[in-house]
Amino acid sequence: MKIALFDSAGDPVYSALEVAALRIAIAGIVLLPVTIRSLKQIDRSKWLSILAIGVFGNMLPAYLFTSAQTEIPSAIAGMLNALTPLFTMIVAVLVFKTVISMRQVSGLAIGLLGALMLAMGGNLEGLGIENGVEWWACGRVALATLFYGFSVNIMKNKLQDVPSQSIAAIALFFVLPPATIVLAYSDVSTILMNNTHGVNGMVAVVVLAAIGTAGALVLFNTIIKKTDALTASSVTYIIPVFAAMWGWIYGEELTMMHLFGGAVILFGVALVNGVGKKKVGPFD
Repeated sequence: MKIALFDSAGDPVYSALEVAALRIAIAGIVLLPVTIRSLKQIDRSKWLSILAIGVFGNMLPAYLFTSAQTEIPSAIAGMLNALTPLFTMIVAVLVFKTVISMRQVSGLAIGLLGALMLAMGGNLEGLGIENGVEWWACGRVALATLFYGFSVNIMKNKLQDVPSQSIAAIALFFVLPPATIVLAYSDVSTILMNNTHGVNGMVAVVVLAAIGTAGALVLFNTIIKKTDALTASSVTYIIPVFAAMWGWIYGEELTMMHLFGGAVILFGVALVNGVGKKKVGPFD
Protein backbone atom coordinates (compact mmCIF):
# COMPACT_ATOMS: atom_id res chain seq x y z
CA MET A 1 0.00 0.00 0.00
CA LYS A 2 2.75 2.45 0.93
CA ILE A 3 4.62 1.85 -2.35
CA ALA A 4 1.44 2.59 -4.30
CA LEU A 5 0.59 5.66 -2.23
CA PHE A 6 3.99 7.40 -2.17
CA ASP A 7 7.17 7.54 -4.22
CA SER A 8 10.68 7.32 -2.74
CA ALA A 9 10.63 11.05 -1.96
CA GLY A 10 7.37 10.75 -0.03
CA ASP A 11 5.27 12.51 -2.67
CA PRO A 12 1.74 11.17 -3.32
CA VAL A 13 1.22 8.87 -6.32
CA TYR A 14 -2.18 7.13 -6.31
CA SER A 15 -4.85 8.28 -3.86
CA ALA A 16 -6.09 6.04 -1.05
CA LEU A 17 -9.44 5.57 -2.80
CA GLU A 18 -7.72 4.66 -6.07
CA VAL A 19 -5.45 2.10 -4.39
CA ALA A 20 -8.40 0.52 -2.58
CA ALA A 21 -10.49 0.37 -5.76
CA LEU A 22 -7.60 -1.10 -7.74
CA ARG A 23 -7.04 -3.70 -5.04
CA ILE A 24 -10.67 -4.85 -5.09
CA ALA A 25 -11.01 -4.72 -8.89
CA ILE A 26 -7.80 -6.65 -9.63
CA ALA A 27 -8.51 -9.27 -6.96
CA GLY A 28 -12.04 -9.70 -8.32
CA ILE A 29 -10.71 -10.17 -11.85
CA VAL A 30 -8.08 -12.67 -10.70
CA LEU A 31 -10.80 -14.84 -9.13
CA LEU A 32 -13.32 -14.29 -11.94
CA PRO A 33 -12.91 -17.81 -13.38
CA VAL A 34 -13.83 -19.23 -9.95
CA THR A 35 -16.79 -16.84 -9.76
CA ILE A 36 -18.18 -17.98 -13.12
CA ARG A 37 -17.90 -21.60 -12.08
CA SER A 38 -19.34 -21.06 -8.59
CA LEU A 39 -22.29 -18.67 -9.09
CA LYS A 40 -24.61 -21.34 -10.48
CA GLN A 41 -23.61 -23.81 -7.76
CA ILE A 42 -24.25 -21.55 -4.76
CA ASP A 43 -27.79 -21.30 -3.41
CA ARG A 44 -29.13 -17.76 -3.80
CA SER A 45 -30.15 -17.77 -0.15
CA LYS A 46 -26.41 -17.50 0.61
CA TRP A 47 -25.82 -14.47 -1.59
CA LEU A 48 -26.75 -11.87 1.04
CA SER A 49 -24.22 -13.32 3.51
CA ILE A 50 -21.56 -13.41 0.81
CA LEU A 51 -22.36 -9.80 -0.11
CA ALA A 52 -21.89 -8.84 3.55
CA ILE A 53 -18.45 -10.46 3.47
CA GLY A 54 -17.61 -8.57 0.30
CA VAL A 55 -18.57 -5.25 1.89
CA PHE A 56 -17.35 -5.73 5.47
CA GLY A 57 -14.49 -8.14 4.83
CA ASN A 58 -13.07 -6.57 1.66
CA MET A 59 -14.38 -3.28 0.27
CA LEU A 60 -14.61 -1.12 3.41
CA PRO A 61 -11.39 -2.40 5.07
CA ALA A 62 -9.49 -1.92 1.80
CA TYR A 63 -10.23 1.81 1.89
CA LEU A 64 -9.92 2.22 5.68
CA PHE A 65 -6.47 0.62 5.77
CA THR A 66 -5.21 2.47 2.71
CA SER A 67 -6.44 5.87 3.88
CA ALA A 68 -4.97 5.26 7.35
CA GLN A 69 -1.59 4.46 5.84
CA THR A 70 -1.41 7.92 4.35
CA GLU A 71 -0.98 9.11 7.95
CA ILE A 72 0.56 6.28 10.01
CA PRO A 73 3.48 3.86 9.47
CA SER A 74 2.89 0.34 8.18
CA ALA A 75 4.10 -1.13 11.47
CA ILE A 76 1.40 0.65 13.46
CA ALA A 77 -1.29 -0.44 10.99
CA GLY A 78 0.00 -4.01 11.34
CA MET A 79 -0.06 -3.83 15.13
CA LEU A 80 -3.61 -2.52 15.14
CA ASN A 81 -4.61 -5.35 12.80
CA ALA A 82 -4.01 -7.62 15.78
CA LEU A 83 -7.28 -6.26 17.19
CA THR A 84 -9.15 -8.51 14.74
CA PRO A 85 -9.46 -11.48 17.15
CA LEU A 86 -10.74 -9.14 19.87
CA PHE A 87 -13.48 -7.71 17.68
CA THR A 88 -14.22 -11.20 16.36
CA MET A 89 -14.98 -12.25 19.93
CA ILE A 90 -17.05 -9.13 20.66
CA VAL A 91 -19.23 -9.76 17.60
CA ALA A 92 -19.50 -13.46 18.48
CA VAL A 93 -20.75 -12.56 21.97
CA LEU A 94 -23.10 -9.71 21.10
CA VAL A 95 -24.53 -11.01 17.83
CA PHE A 96 -24.09 -14.78 17.91
CA LYS A 97 -24.49 -15.19 21.71
CA THR A 98 -21.16 -16.93 22.28
CA VAL A 99 -20.29 -17.44 25.98
CA ILE A 100 -16.88 -16.10 27.06
CA SER A 101 -14.77 -16.26 30.24
CA MET A 102 -13.45 -13.54 32.52
CA ARG A 103 -9.99 -14.32 31.14
CA GLN A 104 -11.18 -13.38 27.67
CA VAL A 105 -12.85 -10.23 28.97
CA SER A 106 -9.53 -9.28 30.56
CA GLY A 107 -7.79 -9.90 27.25
CA LEU A 108 -10.27 -7.64 25.51
CA ALA A 109 -9.61 -4.81 27.96
CA ILE A 110 -5.84 -5.20 27.69
CA GLY A 111 -5.92 -5.34 23.90
CA LEU A 112 -7.98 -2.16 23.67
CA LEU A 113 -5.58 -0.48 26.11
CA GLY A 114 -2.74 -1.39 23.78
CA ALA A 115 -4.63 0.14 20.86
CA LEU A 116 -5.04 3.39 22.80
CA MET A 117 -1.31 3.39 23.56
CA LEU A 118 -0.57 3.01 19.86
CA ALA A 119 -2.93 5.85 19.02
CA MET A 120 -1.20 8.10 21.56
CA GLY A 121 2.07 7.24 19.82
CA GLY A 122 4.82 9.36 21.24
CA ASN A 123 7.27 11.62 19.49
CA LEU A 124 5.89 11.79 15.95
CA GLU A 125 8.17 14.49 14.59
CA GLY A 126 10.36 11.97 12.83
CA LEU A 127 7.31 10.63 11.01
CA GLY A 128 6.09 14.00 9.84
CA ILE A 129 2.74 13.43 11.54
CA GLU A 130 0.90 16.30 13.16
CA ASN A 131 -0.40 15.94 16.69
CA GLY A 132 -3.90 14.43 16.81
CA VAL A 133 -3.91 13.00 13.30
CA GLU A 134 -2.85 9.56 14.43
CA TRP A 135 -5.97 9.11 16.55
CA TRP A 136 -8.19 9.31 13.48
CA ALA A 137 -5.92 7.11 11.38
CA CYS A 138 -5.69 4.46 14.10
CA GLY A 139 -9.45 4.66 14.50
CA ARG A 140 -9.95 3.82 10.84
CA VAL A 141 -7.78 0.71 11.18
CA ALA A 142 -9.66 -0.30 14.34
CA LEU A 143 -12.96 0.13 12.47
CA ALA A 144 -11.63 -2.10 9.69
CA THR A 145 -10.80 -4.84 12.21
CA LEU A 146 -14.33 -4.53 13.63
CA PHE A 147 -15.66 -5.12 10.11
CA TYR A 148 -13.32 -8.13 9.84
CA GLY A 149 -14.89 -9.44 13.04
CA PHE A 150 -18.34 -9.31 11.46
CA SER A 151 -17.09 -10.93 8.26
CA VAL A 152 -15.37 -13.83 10.04
CA ASN A 153 -18.42 -14.59 12.18
CA ILE A 154 -20.81 -14.43 9.23
CA MET A 155 -18.62 -16.84 7.31
CA LYS A 156 -18.36 -19.31 10.17
CA ASN A 157 -22.03 -19.21 11.14
CA LYS A 158 -23.80 -18.71 7.80
CA LEU A 159 -21.55 -20.16 5.10
CA GLN A 160 -20.05 -23.30 6.60
CA ASP A 161 -21.27 -25.43 3.67
CA VAL A 162 -19.96 -23.08 0.93
CA PRO A 163 -16.44 -23.73 -0.52
CA SER A 164 -13.81 -21.25 0.67
CA GLN A 165 -12.65 -20.17 -2.77
CA SER A 166 -16.24 -19.67 -3.88
CA ILE A 167 -16.90 -17.32 -0.97
CA ALA A 168 -13.78 -15.29 -1.74
CA ALA A 169 -14.49 -15.11 -5.47
CA ILE A 170 -18.18 -14.22 -5.27
CA ALA A 171 -17.65 -11.73 -2.44
CA LEU A 172 -15.10 -9.85 -4.52
CA PHE A 173 -17.34 -10.11 -7.60
CA PHE A 174 -20.22 -8.46 -5.70
CA VAL A 175 -18.06 -5.43 -4.78
CA LEU A 176 -16.37 -5.23 -8.19
CA PRO A 177 -18.97 -2.79 -9.69
CA PRO A 178 -18.43 0.05 -7.15
CA ALA A 179 -14.65 -0.37 -7.48
CA THR A 180 -14.97 -0.16 -11.27
CA ILE A 181 -17.06 3.00 -11.03
CA VAL A 182 -14.45 4.64 -8.79
CA LEU A 183 -11.69 3.77 -11.26
CA ALA A 184 -13.72 5.04 -14.21
CA TYR A 185 -13.80 8.51 -12.66
CA SER A 186 -10.24 8.43 -11.31
CA ASP A 187 -6.86 9.65 -12.60
CA VAL A 188 -5.29 6.18 -12.52
CA SER A 189 -4.48 6.01 -16.25
CA THR A 190 -2.95 9.51 -16.23
CA ILE A 191 -0.81 8.73 -13.18
CA LEU A 192 0.29 5.41 -14.67
CA MET A 193 1.50 7.09 -17.86
CA ASN A 194 2.86 10.39 -16.56
CA ASN A 195 4.08 9.80 -13.01
CA THR A 196 7.62 8.41 -12.81
CA HIS A 197 6.53 6.17 -9.94
CA GLY A 198 3.25 5.20 -11.59
CA VAL A 199 4.40 1.83 -12.92
CA ASN A 200 6.10 0.81 -9.65
CA GLY A 201 2.99 1.79 -7.73
CA MET A 202 0.77 -0.22 -10.08
CA VAL A 203 3.00 -3.30 -9.75
CA ALA A 204 2.71 -2.97 -5.96
CA VAL A 205 -1.11 -2.84 -6.18
CA VAL A 206 -1.22 -5.87 -8.50
CA VAL A 207 0.88 -7.90 -6.06
CA LEU A 208 -1.23 -6.66 -3.15
CA ALA A 209 -4.47 -7.58 -4.92
CA ALA A 210 -3.48 -10.94 -6.40
CA ILE A 211 -1.53 -12.29 -3.41
CA GLY A 212 -2.48 -10.20 -0.39
CA THR A 213 -6.21 -10.11 -1.19
CA ALA A 214 -7.32 -12.85 -3.61
CA GLY A 215 -4.85 -15.55 -2.60
CA ALA A 216 -4.79 -14.75 1.12
CA LEU A 217 -8.59 -14.54 1.28
CA VAL A 218 -9.00 -18.06 -0.07
CA LEU A 219 -6.47 -19.41 2.44
CA PHE A 220 -8.00 -17.47 5.34
CA ASN A 221 -11.50 -18.70 4.51
CA THR A 222 -10.17 -22.26 4.49
CA ILE A 223 -8.70 -21.78 7.97
CA ILE A 224 -12.03 -20.45 9.27
CA LYS A 225 -13.88 -23.52 7.99
CA LYS A 226 -11.39 -25.97 9.49
CA THR A 227 -11.19 -24.31 12.93
CA ASP A 228 -13.37 -21.58 14.44
CA ALA A 229 -13.76 -17.86 13.93
CA LEU A 230 -11.57 -16.82 16.87
CA THR A 231 -8.73 -19.25 16.11
CA ALA A 232 -8.71 -18.30 12.44
CA SER A 233 -8.56 -14.59 13.23
CA SER A 234 -5.51 -15.27 15.41
CA VAL A 235 -3.35 -15.41 12.29
CA THR A 236 -3.12 -11.67 12.86
CA TYR A 237 -0.58 -12.46 15.60
CA ILE A 238 2.18 -12.53 13.01
CA ILE A 239 1.10 -9.48 10.97
CA PRO A 240 2.67 -6.89 13.35
CA VAL A 241 6.02 -8.64 13.06
CA PHE A 242 6.10 -8.51 9.26
CA ALA A 243 4.56 -5.04 9.14
CA ALA A 244 7.27 -3.70 11.45
CA MET A 245 9.97 -5.47 9.44
CA TRP A 246 8.82 -4.03 6.10
CA GLY A 247 8.29 -0.63 7.66
CA TRP A 248 11.85 -0.66 9.01
CA ILE A 249 13.22 -1.70 5.59
CA TYR A 250 11.43 1.28 4.02
CA GLY A 251 12.76 3.71 6.62
CA GLU A 252 9.78 4.10 8.95
CA GLU A 253 10.51 5.15 12.52
CA LEU A 254 8.83 3.73 15.61
CA THR A 255 8.81 5.01 19.19
CA MET A 256 9.06 2.84 22.29
CA MET A 257 5.40 3.69 22.96
CA HIS A 258 4.47 2.15 19.61
CA LEU A 259 6.42 -1.03 20.30
CA PHE A 260 5.09 -1.33 23.85
CA GLY A 261 1.52 -0.72 22.68
CA GLY A 262 1.91 -3.45 20.05
CA ALA A 263 3.20 -5.88 22.68
CA VAL A 264 0.22 -5.06 24.94
CA ILE A 265 -2.21 -5.77 22.10
CA LEU A 266 -0.60 -9.15 21.42
CA PHE A 267 -0.72 -10.03 25.14
CA GLY A 268 -4.42 -9.17 25.23
CA VAL A 269 -5.14 -11.26 22.14
CA ALA A 270 -3.19 -14.16 23.69
CA LEU A 271 -5.45 -14.02 26.76
CA VAL A 272 -8.56 -13.99 24.57
CA ASN A 273 -7.38 -17.13 22.80
CA GLY A 274 -6.40 -18.91 26.02
CA VAL A 275 -2.66 -19.08 25.30
CA GLY A 276 -0.90 -20.64 28.26
CA LYS A 277 -4.11 -21.96 29.80
CA LYS A 278 -3.70 -25.43 31.28
CA LYS A 279 -6.20 -28.05 30.20
CA VAL A 280 -7.46 -30.17 33.09
CA GLY A 281 -9.50 -32.68 31.16
CA PRO A 282 -10.34 -33.97 27.68
CA PHE A 283 -13.45 -31.80 27.46
CA ASP A 284 -11.98 -28.47 28.68
